[in-house]
Amino acid sequence: MKTAECVTRAVDFFWKLLTGIVMTAFALMLIIMAIQVISRYALGIAVPWTDEASRYLFLAEIFLGSVLALRYQEHIRITVVTDTLSPSLRNIAASIADVICILVLLMLVAGAWNMMDRTAGVMASTFRMSFSYIYLIQLISALLMITLLLGDLYQRIAGAQYNTATEEGRSE
Repeated sequence: MKTAECVTRAVDFFWKLLTGIVMTAFALMLIIMAIQVISRYALGIAVPWTDEASRYLFLAEIFLGSVLALRYQEHIRITVVTDTLSPSLRNIAASIADVICILVLLMLVAGAWNMMDRTAGVMASTFRMSFSYIYLIQLISALLMITLLLGDLYQRIAGAQYNTATEEGRSE
């Protein structure tokens, strides 16, 4: 098997695994919330850990799901202005947006790293889990999104250079 095939398979496996993790977090959150509702209203018993566990699973879904949404270009966009631009200007606008997103995500990485350090010894109130894991999910998600955005930015810039070189070759 060639190296490129191995890398492609590994990357495909990673995206399937990440999708599975997000779907599992969603399913677990639904199950835990159902336990919470049934135990509280049908049985009259409050299960203390359900609220906190569902909140943490929701945070994992949000951040890891954002990575998947970015990968598939499914984030909400308002394209009223960019739809009127020429393809080259649209490419420039998308590149500027990517750079801004990368800068914001770098701030998120710094903040998550800081909070991981500050909350390493702080445990959840209803079960033994450090708060730093919540910030670890944010950190990992932000780094994955930065990686995707850098890849998109590189393809856009390389594609623009290729298109410019091709157009110059045609004009001669």
